[in-house]
This record gives sequence, structure tokens and C-alpha cells, in this order.
Amino acid sequence: MTRRHEALRAARALAWGTGAAMFAAGASTTLPRPAFADEVHVTVYNNDLALVKDKRKVEIASGLSEYAFTGVPSQIDATSVRFDAGTGLTLLEQNYRYDLVSPEKLLERYLDKKAKVVTKHDKFHEGVLKTSSGSLVLLTNDGVVLLSADEIADITLPEIPEGLLTRPTLVWRLENKGATSRDVEIAYLTGGMAWHAEYVAAVDPKDTKMSLSGWVSIENHSGASYKDARLKVVAGDVNRVQEEQAPMYKGGAVRTMAMDAVEQFQERSFFEYHIYDLQRPATIADQETKQIQLFPDREVPIRKLYVYESSRANDKVQVKVEFDNKKDSGLGMPLPGGKFRVYREDVDGALEFAGEDRIDHTPQGEKVSIVMGNAFDLVGEWAEKETKRISDRVFERTVEIKLRNRKETEAVNILVREHPGGNWTLLESNFTGKKPKAADLEFEVPVKANEEAVLTYRVRVEY
Repeated sequence: MTRRHEALRAARALAWGTGAAMFAAGASTTLPRPAFADEVHVTVYNNDLALVKDKRKVEIASGLSEYAFTGVPSQIDATSVRFDAGTGLTLLEQNYRYDLVSPEKLLERYLDKKAKVVTKHDKFHEGVLKTSSGSLVLLTNDGVVLLSADEIADITLPEIPEGLLTRPTLVWRLENKGATSRDVEIAYLTGGMAWHAEYVAAVDPKDTKMSLSGWVSIENHSGASYKDARLKVVAGDVNRVQEEQAPMYKGGAVRTMAMDAVEQFQERSFFEYHIYDLQRPATIADQETKQIQLFPDREVPIRKLYVYESSRANDKVQVKVEFDNKKDSGLGMPLPGGKFRVYREDVDGALEFAGEDRIDHTPQGEKVSIVMGNAFDLVGEWAEKETKRISDRVFERTVEIKLRNRKETEAVNILVREHPGGNWTLLESNFTGKKPKAADLEFEVPVKANEEAVLTYRVRVEY
């Protein structure tokens, strides 16, 4: 009974298998105490990459010694580490140790050693562990005991075996010919971190302007937390060498939001990219998605467009919202790529979801086009009426497009976008045609409420 109560009082620290069994280990350990950064800078890129700069004050013995630098992420690229500790200190060797404590590893290390097991039915067993996976086999004084995983409530082991770590660690072999108290700075790349932008817009009932705010979302699955970090995010397509990697853990994330309605990020150009520098420290916890406001609400003029593109959809007319990324439109800043959500005010004043799209990195001065969806009351019908072969490589084609507006009271203009292919020339049409791009032929066709308009055009195409 005494042994049973002793086992039941043991600390339950680590889950095993499906969580049916729990481990407790004694306090005897040779693991290094974690060191916390005095200053940490984190620069996050779009493509599952972050640069971490970690500064710490450490004590390093004179002569040859080993130092365990703890608190690095489990997804660190150990080959990317840059070490700087001033003169007189030489880094001879670096080892990245990630053989972390887990129930399976603990059991493997205790094969042929004593363990204590308590079952769900409050039975106590003590003996030599003979298996480390699946059902447990204990060699006890009374014989061999077989225990399935779902029978086990607790397993108590004397201590954590030497060599197992509780967190990823860089172990350095150092030669110190100078001061023992050092300011050490390391920089390294890590996977498991990314960021993206999100935009939230509320369009007025007349579809002439919107209230727009921008957000930066940081996702941290790197295996480490960064307290009071100086945070930057980089917008742009940074080239990286592609290597085989294990899938990144996408476990449950805690979502936090910083709601200050001020300009929190300072934007500037860097090489061929753009950096957004947060003007205050921020803690980025592991397995967390953090949202920070990129810019507060701005009133931006918009244009609502109806676009019929037969190559995209046979009879659907697309609805788009466009705006100019210019200072006189309330913006005029490089907009990082991300998801763009649009709400619209209803007649009763309530906001309703109207659609969403994804924008690419957009320089200042450029136009932004948001696809909202397909218009319910507008229909397009495309037909090729005639084709003439002029030569082996030249054809003439006559196209007819019917556009129907089933709205009861509202007239609309529909932008018809065609792609004739090859080198084309517009020969004739009943609406004015434009060539905004080499491959595009566009017509703006007004359609009255509850009526139909017919566009007819003839092109010559050379392949």
C-alpha cells in the first residue's frame, strides 16, 4: 500500500501513447538551465522562414569548455548559425542536439532497468522493464507481468537519463583566451514561421467608397517563443534553395490581436523588397497566431465593375471592386499580398459579408482589383457566328455576345473582355473596342434595366 500511494503521488509530467499512461521522473538531472535572451530580433518572411538574432550575457570558462545554448527553436537550420562573442573566444565546434524527452525515448532508455507501474484499477507493479512500445512487459519478483497501454495509469521512473534534453540545444566547444563574462550574439534561420497580410473593407451602400484597414498575421510553429522581440516582416519573394523537409506541425494555435488604432509599422525599402518594422516590442509565443494592425481605417474611393469574360465562365458576369493605391486615394503605400475581405452596408445599416479575394504584393501607384463573386441578375451568352479562312495562318471571326440585365430598376455597364489569340486586328464592331493589353480586347456595353444588349464584332487573327 505504501508503494502504491507513493506512485500515485508522483508528478504526472509527460503523456504516453494516447494519453492513457503518465510518467514521473526524479529531480536528479544534468540538463542545462535555460538561458533567456537579453535582446531578440525576429524578421519574418512570407515563405516559412524567419531570421532570429539572439543576444545574451553568459559566463564561459577560460580555456577549453562546452557551453549549452538553450531556447533555440526545434526548426532551426543549425547550418545557418552565425556566432559573435568578441575577441579572444573561438568557436571550435557546434552540435545541435534535439534528442528531446518523450515517453517513447524514456522507455527506450529504461529497458532492463527498474520501473513502477500503476494500473487504472489501482494495482501496483514494480520490476525490470523488458519492452518499450505497445504492451509493457515487466519482470517482477512474482513473475512476468503483461500490461496493455489502455490498462496503464502511471509509470514512475527514477530520473531523466543523461543525454535526453527538454528543449533543443546548441552545444558549443569553445576556446576562451579572454574574459569569462561575455556578450554573445547569434543569428540563425528557422522554419515554422510565416506572415501574411489581411485586409478588411466595409463598402458604403452606394458602392463609391470603403473603409479599409490592414492587418499583419504572424504564425509561429517554430518550436520556440520570443519574448519582447523587435519584430520586422519582409514583403517580397526571397529566393531559397529547395530541400526535402519534414511537414511542418500545424497544431492548434492561440489567436491574439493587438487592436491599437495607430500606425504601428514603419515601412521602408530593403534591397528589392519592403520591410515593415514594428515600432514596439512584441512577444511571439510558440503555436500562436498573432494579429497586429498594419494601418488603421482609411477611406478609399472605389469603382464597382461588372466583367463578362467568356473564357472564364460561359454565362457568368463577374463583380469586381477596384481602387487605386495612391496617396490621393487615401493609401499610397506598398501593400503586401494577402487576403482581402469585403463587407457591405445593408439598407438597415448592418454590415453583411460580400466576398473575398487574395491580392498580390502591390506597389504604390498601382490599381488593385478585388473579385467579389458573380452577379445574380446578369447573364452573358457568347457565340461564334462566322469563321473565314483567309490563308493558312490568317482567319476572320465574327462573334456575337448577348448580355441580359434582369435587374428591375438598375441599368448597368458591363465590361466585356475577349482574348482573340494570335496577332489580331479589330475590323468592325457595334461598340467601341479597346486594347489595354496585347492579348485583350475590351468593350464597355451599357445594358438597361430588364433588357438585353447585343455586342457584335469581327476580328482578323494571324497565327
